[in-house]
Amino acid sequence: MSHAFRPARLVLAIAAAFPLSALADNAARVEFTAGNVRALAADGTSRVLAKGAQVGSGDTIDTGTGRAQMRFTDGSLVSLQPQTQFRIDQYAFAGKPADDRGFFSLIKGALRTITGLVGKGDRRNYKLTTSVATIGIRGTEFSVAYGNSINVTTGEGAVDLCNGAGCLTVTDGQSAYVADGNTLPVIVEVKTDLPAPPPSKGGVTPPADDGFAAGEQRGPGGGLESLDGLSLEDEELLSGDGYYVYGQYVDQYGGYGGSVTLTGVNAQIAGGALKSADDGDGSVLTGGTVQESHQDAYIGWGRWASATCNGFSCSGDDIANLHYVVGKPTPDIAALGGIVATYALSGATVPTTTGGASGGSVAGSMTADFTNMGVSVAMTVNTTGNTFGLSGSGSIAGGSAAFSGSFGGCTGCGSTPNGGFQGFFAGSSAERAGMTYEFDSGVGGVDKVSGAAVFSRSSGGGL
Repeated sequence: MSHAFRPARLVLAIAAAFPLSALADNAARVEFTAGNVRALAADGTSRVLAKGAQVGSGDTIDTGTGRAQMRFTDGSLVSLQPQTQFRIDQYAFAGKPADDRGFFSLIKGALRTITGLVGKGDRRNYKLTTSVATIGIRGTEFSVAYGNSINVTTGEGAVDLCNGAGCLTVTDGQSAYVADGNTLPVIVEVKTDLPAPPPSKGGVTPPADDGFAAGEQRGPGGGLESLDGLSLEDEELLSGDGYYVYGQYVDQYGGYGGSVTLTGVNAQIAGGALKSADDGDGSVLTGGTVQESHQDAYIGWGRWASATCNGFSCSGDDIANLHYVVGKPTPDIAALGGIVATYALSGATVPTTTGGASGGSVAGSMTADFTNMGVSVAMTVNTTGNTFGLSGSGSIAGGSAAFSGSFGGCTGCGSTPNGGFQGFFAGSSAERAGMTYEFDSGVGGVDKVSGAAVFSRSSGGGL
C-alpha cells in the first residue's frame, strides 16, 4: 500500500480556529488511577485525582510515576502511561457534530485511546497536538509515545499525522515515526511500545488482557475497562446475557403501534447490530432486514424492517419498522440519588410514519432527577414538510434503570400527540439514556411517528 504525502497544512491556534461559546465543565470521569496522579487546572491550582474524579477543559493531567484512565462523555477512553502530561485544551460534547470539540495536547509521555463520538461527524473537530506533529482521526484506536520525537501505532481505523513537512495517513496495524517538527512522518515496522502495568500487590502480574489490577469495573463485553492490552472490540457491545431491549413498532396491516420491553435477556449482537433477544425460556425476538444499526461503548440503537416475535407481548403481530435500543442497564440507580443530570441527544434512528411521509432529523434533550425519580424530555422530530416539537415527562421505575412517560404537548401536531416514550439508563453512572418513542401527529400523510433516541449525559454531579 502506498502512502502519498499531502501538502503541508498550517496548524492554526486551536482557540482561534475553533471558538466555543461554552466549554464542558465535566469532560471526563476518571475510571482508574495508580500512584500520585494529579490535575493542574488553568488557574494553577493542583488536585489529586482518584477514581470517580472529574476533569474538564483546561486541566493538565500529570501521572508522575503512576497511571490513569479516563472516560469522556462522548464514550471515548484515554489511558495515560507513567511520566505523562496530557492537557484537555478544549472539549465540548452535546451530540451536535458541528459544535462538538475534542482538542488535546500530549506534552510528554505516552497514551492509548479509543475515540468516541466527537470527530465522527466532522473529523476536524478532534485533534491531539504535540510540538512535533498533530494527530487527527477518522474514527480509531491508536497509541502514541512522545519525547523529542513521536511514535504512533494505529490499532483500528486511521490517523492523519501532520507537521510542517507534510501529512501521512497511518491505517490499521501500521506504525509511524516523526523525528521532529520539520521532518516528514514515515511508516516504520516497530510498533509503539507502551510498557505493561507493574505487578499488583503480592507480586502477581495481571494477565496481558486484563490491563489494570483485577477488581476494576468491567465493560459491556465483560472485559476490564482498561485500554492496556484490550482490542477495540472489548469496548463494544458483545453478545451475552443481562441486556435490556426496548422496541417500538407498527403492525404491517393497519398501522397499529406496539412496544417491546425485554429485561435481563440474552442479546445476539453482530457487526454492531442487534440480531435477536432470547429470555432463555423459549421466548425470542428476531430481527429481519437491518435498516440501521449504531452503537457506542454503552448502548446500541437501530431499526429492523420487520421482525418475528414468539412468547413476548408482541407475539403474533406482523411487525414492521421496529426501532430499538439495547444495552446493559445502570446497576445501581439509587447510588445516583441527589443528582439532577442533563442529557443531550447523541444518536437516533430515522423516524418512520404510518402515513407515508419520509422521516428526517431528530434533536432533543433530557433531564433525569435521580432523587425524585422523574424524567423530562424535549424533542424535535422532522418528517417531510413537517416539524414536530414534543415535550413530555415520566418516571423512573423504583429500584431499576427503566423509565417511561408520555408526551403532553406537541407543536406542529394537529391534536394532542397521544404518545409516549420508554427506555433505560446505561453505564455505571447512567452515562446514556436510550429510549423508543411514538406519537400520533394528527397530520394527514404523517399520522403516527415512531423512532429510537439515545441521550448522552452532559452534566450533573457524580458523572
